[in-house]
Amino acid sequence: MATKGGLKASKDSRKSHSSLNEDEEAIANEKEGSLAWKVLHISQVRTLLELNVDQVHLKMADLLNLKDHAVNLQDAAVLDYYVAGLWWAKEQSFTLQQISGFITALSILLENIREKQMSLVDNLKELKKMLVGIGHENPEVTGGLDFFNTDQAKLLTDYITKSLFQHYKLYQYMFSLEQDEMVIGTELSVEVAPPADIPFPPPLDEGMREAVYLEHVAPPPPPPEKEEEKEAPSGEEEKVFTEEEVEDILEGVTTDELKEVISSVVNEMLGSLSADVGAKLKEREAQYLAKISKMQKIAE
Repeated sequence: MATKGGLKASKDSRKSHSSLNEDEEAIANEKEGSLAWKVLHISQVRTLLELNVDQVHLKMADLLNLKDHAVNLQDAAVLDYYVAGLWWAKEQSFTLQQISGFITALSILLENIREKQMSLVDNLKELKKMLVGIGHENPEVTGGLDFFNTDQAKLLTDYITKSLFQHYKLYQYMFSLEQDEMVIGTELSVEVAPPADIPFPPPLDEGMREAVYLEHVAPPPPPPEKEEEKEAPSGEEEKVFTEEEVEDILEGVTTDELKEVISSVVNEMLGSLSADVGAKLKEREAQYLAKISKMQKIAE
């Protein structure tokens, strides 16, 4: 007993064989010199009509072997040319035969530009030749598109004029020049952490660079410690003068000399004291400036 799945498969198989027979019969009955089925087979046209625009784009690229359309401008323009033509023919409700013949006509006119470098006038003459026989039931001479009627031929001519002939120089320019290969690059400066065996720098505040941190935020280093006065050797003792010896020394010193000695001693003492005070003031100033700069950055 046949199952439902088996019956469905059998029906699909019979339908497929019937469609193949119809396609073969249509191709066999085609008139000599007809432009139908030259570029697209009848089964391919039927498949394309069942797809949406995006699917038609991908399928047409595969059928026409335009595999570089994503990077090659010529292939991309040619693919758009055929997809737009197919979709327009579908909107006009053309038959499978008419759509295939129309795509063949588009292909001939485009190849006349790309391969033969044909002028606009000569290509218009080629289109006129293809329209011969339209409007006659049994024309003695046909250009291969006699399966269109007069109204359809007018629509076809208007479409080709607007889509191809009005942009003829652009197509000529596109096919006469090779596309330049552009290499686009940029240089990036990336800071990486130091290796593990190198001590890490002091912690940065607010993710700043180390140089900025050390210059504006980090507290200034402490002043160098003063060297302690060297002690006198243990074997030597400080000499102590008596009052009489001091008076003897001062007897030979004049008042001006004594003033000069006292002045030099006082200046020396005051100079060292002024240097210490200045160093401490600069240290305090640097600390306050660092704090002010840090507060300004936080406020920003």
